[in-house]
Amino acid sequence: MRAASGGVFEATKDQADRRLDRVLRGMFRDVPLGAIMKGLRDGSVRVNGSKASPDTRLSENDAVTYPWTLAFSPEQRPRTDETRFPLGHEKLITLFKNGDLWCVDKPAGLLSQPDKAGGDSIVTRAWTELRWDRRDFRPALIGRLDRNVSGVSAIALNAPALRSLSEAARNSMIGKIYAAVVSGIVPEEGEISLPLVKDSKKNFVRVALPGEHGMNARTRFRLVESRGKTSLVEAELVTGRPHQARIHLASIGHSILGDAKYGSRAALRSRLMLHAHRMSFPDIPELPEALRGLVVVSPIPQSFWEHCT
Repeated sequence: MRAASGGVFEATKDQADRRLDRVLRGMFRDVPLGAIMKGLRDGSVRVNGSKASPDTRLSENDAVTYPWTLAFSPEQRPRTDETRFPLGHEKLITLFKNGDLWCVDKPAGLLSQPDKAGGDSIVTRAWTELRWDRRDFRPALIGRLDRNVSGVSAIALNAPALRSLSEAARNSMIGKIYAAVVSGIVPEEGEISLPLVKDSKKNFVRVALPGEHGMNARTRFRLVESRGKTSLVEAELVTGRPHQARIHLASIGHSILGDAKYGSRAALRSRLMLHAHRMSFPDIPELPEALRGLVVVSPIPQSFWEHCT
């Protein structure tokens, strides 16, 4: 394709209500950020013929003029390591899929998002399997599971779905139930309500000390089965804090098997035995109709049952 010196594109429904500067950064990934900001300042980037600020919110079909010489049109994304990334031994296992949402069964050991350009992850495998070549939007995760956690992982397939689902997640409206194998014999049911403090630099969470301000966190649990010195439990995250199930269960003396960060040495004889078993979506008008009240389940792995024998 011949290089194009400037041009115009129309904002799609996936770009509607997004900031102009963020749309431009997504559309023109090969253009330095400084050049994008310069185009906004000097007016060579225009919306419907008028100069626009970086925080301008676009509407569908807005005409956006851009000044840059490109090897590819903004409607196309050049082939990069991302798009050539091999799928490996297994494709993603689909639990639910429609035009708005793709729920997959994440295996333990696979990152949710890449840690480097073109790295293996749920989201890069999704882009590859979908043969995604659009610049206006890329499928994105609704929350993410730690590398060693398996189970339901949700991917939004368009921007309106991403916005509404992300808002529901921020308001703790998406229900999440995890299965976990823990040390010791737990009560039939219970609730843990302990505020948490996160050290972002160390990626470590702990229970807040008396008088210390922490994030409100609540976890309900029920015993599924117990044998010997371990128990299989279901933990419902009433609030969705980082590492919540792990630190809450450890705080009452029932650390998750395989948890090198929050568990005891006696528990380190397996993978992290934590599985995102069930995800439920609220029945609210803000969500796409087909997702209202949807429940997606990933079966509890057989190895979890075997650890309770």
